[in-house]
Amino acid sequence: MFRIHIIGAGRVGKTLAKLFNINQIAAIGGIVNTSLENALEAVRFIGKGTAYETVETLPGADIYFITTYDDAIQTTCEQLAKNTALKNAIVVHCSGLLSSEVLSSVKPLGCVTASIHPIKSFARPAESVNSFAGTYCAIEGDQQAVTALTPLFEAIGGKIFQVKKENKSLYHAACVMANNYLVTLHHQALQCFQTSAIEGTIAKELVSTLMMNSLTNLKKLNHHEALTGPLQRGDTQTIKLHLDSLAHLPLIRESYLQLGLATLPLTRHTEEKLAELQETLTSLRRSGS
Repeated sequence: MFRIHIIGAGRVGKTLAKLFNINQIAAIGGIVNTSLENALEAVRFIGKGTAYETVETLPGADIYFITTYDDAIQTTCEQLAKNTALKNAIVVHCSGLLSSEVLSSVKPLGCVTASIHPIKSFARPAESVNSFAGTYCAIEGDQQAVTALTPLFEAIGGKIFQVKKENKSLYHAACVMANNYLVTLHHQALQCFQTSAIEGTIAKELVSTLMMNSLTNLKKLNHHEALTGPLQRGDTQTIKLHLDSLAHLPLIRESYLQLGLATLPLTRHTEEKLAELQETLTSLRRSGS
């Protein structure tokens, strides 16, 4: 059983540590957080572990998880490299953006490194623990680290796949668009409903239902088949009326136009009709009316 330290036990770190603990597949050792108080709170949530004030005071372990926010990963690893107990261990971070190369400061100590990114929104750790099974996890790094981490994550329900380190930024942009910006689009659609005097609870249910309908269709159909609406039908007048109604919501109007232009390649129109629709959207964007 691996002995694991967690450095930066926020939402992701706490979720993973608790999963490792309750499934009895790893021994949780030290927990380091932004403060000793936060580290103690994480220990209580996980149900195991010992709180430490700094990474330099951590005892030896088999695996060190650096689950801080992205901008702190490299400097945290550099601090860890000063720990005299660190040697021949696996050091791993869970950033979707950064590759394992940001952990290079521990390589002279005989350590191997990796990044593993669970593709999941960790809004509430307690709920994330219960819903983690089935989560896809992108992994890259030294083969020894990948070989050790893969069964560890599979044991808590992770579905592992390889990503190239040079593609991490583009890969992560896709994650952000699919997850974070869906929330933004939900918010903008909700604003439109509420501005049109639809009651808030009903409005939120409408947006959520429409989004779920599309996501359900996309599981079964390709993008061309799943697309419906005025652009698919070529209803230019409908689009103009939509944009007129969004005149007092300029940010949402711009989103509508940008998304419309991005949607055109998914429609099933002749080249002439596509050119007409593109010219309509482009001219309306230039004119702002």
